[in-house]
Amino acid sequence: MVTSSQQPSPYTPGVIADLAVELPGRAVQLHAIDERLSYVQTFHKLNGRIRVDVGPRGVGKTSLLRAYEQAAQSRGFATVFITAGDRPFLETVSAEFTALGRRWQDSAREQIHAAVKNLSIGIGPVSIKTATDPAATAYRRAAGRELQGLIRAAAEQAQRSDATGLVVLVDEIQSADADGLRALGYAWQNMQADDAALPAALFAAGLSHSQDVITDAVSFAERFQYVHLGNLNDGAAITALTGPAGRRGVTWSPAAAERALGFAQNYPFFVQLIGDETWTAAGFPAAGSVLTIDHVELAAATFTPARAAFFRARWSKATESEMQMLVAMAGLGDTSVRRRDIATALNVRTEAISKPRQSLKDKGLIEDAGYGRLSFTAPGFAAYIRTEILGLDRPEPPAPADTRARISDLLAATQAPSAASPVELPSPAAAPEVYRGPEQPTERGGPER
Repeated sequence: MVTSSQQPSPYTPGVIADLAVELPGRAVQLHAIDERLSYVQTFHKLNGRIRVDVGPRGVGKTSLLRAYEQAAQSRGFATVFITAGDRPFLETVSAEFTALGRRWQDSAREQIHAAVKNLSIGIGPVSIKTATDPAATAYRRAAGRELQGLIRAAAEQAQRSDATGLVVLVDEIQSADADGLRALGYAWQNMQADDAALPAALFAAGLSHSQDVITDAVSFAERFQYVHLGNLNDGAAITALTGPAGRRGVTWSPAAAERALGFAQNYPFFVQLIGDETWTAAGFPAAGSVLTIDHVELAAATFTPARAAFFRARWSKATESEMQMLVAMAGLGDTSVRRRDIATALNVRTEAISKPRQSLKDKGLIEDAGYGRLSFTAPGFAAYIRTEILGLDRPEPPAPADTRARISDLLAATQAPSAASPVELPSPAAAPEVYRGPEQPTERGGPER
């Protein structure tokens, strides 16, 4: 029976964080945004560069972007929150700015409606996605100019409505189509020259490869500032774990916190998950309670299958060729691995893994980890593949020193997958066919690495 002294969990695995309190572990990012907002508010100037927070799924990008939105609103800014991906980007922009206009008086609403209509006309019915002649460039620039006009009209109307200015926020920016990204880039570039005194800012978030997507679409990508969000450092992870409980008057014993962070490995989603499971195991503790290592051990019984389900959902997103690459990476270790070693293990040329590499990045399963290196985006995924998918007895990488021999052993294990995994990988002999690619390098941004 629930009593009045018990408290609901303050942890938020898989949902947007409770922004009524400080976002756990992201104080540095929040401070940087607050400085930008303060600059725009104080000097009535455009924030010239578009900030894009990038990182894998599970590190709290959307929660952070919502926190930016709340920070802007607390300073009196009107805000527009856009999630890219469901339809053409500029259509989504038009819909969200139309919704913003409905909050204002009739005259302001009409001006926003007119600017949205101009944007729709500027885009026109012609597909500019595949056009390559000078007319295509004109269409793109027209869309950028009309988007600039829409942002300008909204910011000016916001000020007339006693708002500080305008802040636009774009989530999942890697899912925006190239035409929309070009229009956004042109618009912001033009605003730096034409609307420098306009109090407006644009913040975005996306997966780790967002910079590749934007650079492919926009030639002047220096207008964008990229900030990588990875796992929390030790101090931030402790804050993210103990802070929410502390605000409820509940403390963690040092041993319990250490054990919980061992499970979470500083991955923000796992920190929230082990915190939530521990809180439940402790019986929704009242103020003055202490979370102990016994509570964490009880929580492990539910945390472990929940983490496995998280990994299985990621594994199921991969195609057969992508699974082969994930297996190869898992055999090479748990940290970053060289692309050259992955190709060697699969007995193919380095450029032949370009396509599965890019698609795995697009799905948020792997990310670049320095020049010529890749890593899994979630800690523990490599061990999961070795034990749950391949049915190996130990989570550590196989012992033999020779890389190709190690991966051959792993690929051979796919012939008899464990009962825990219904997914069957193609046989080792099929790997060269899966990865047979073009003779010339096709890597984004440069030659074979």
